[in-house]
Amino acid sequence: MLQPKHTPVVFAFLMSCCMAALVSAIVTAVNTGMDHGFISRWLSSYLVAWPVAFVSLLLLKEVVLKWAARITGASKQ
Repeated sequence: MLQPKHTPVVFAFLMSCCMAALVSAIVTAVNTGMDHGFISRWLSSYLVAWPVAFVSLLLLKEVVLKWAARITGASKQ
């Protein structure tokens, strides 16, 4: 079992897996249709999208949290 200090990386891993899967599936379906080769095309897209999503989440997490706090006023508490 991983230690609690690894939670941010585990979160980024899981969230990027889910988001990349959904977005790449939707974009692949819209751009190329859902025929017999869909799964293969989607997996190719996913294998490119997932590492980009994972690294982006790791690098941008703090910046986006600050933006969200400003937008919601959470930074004033």
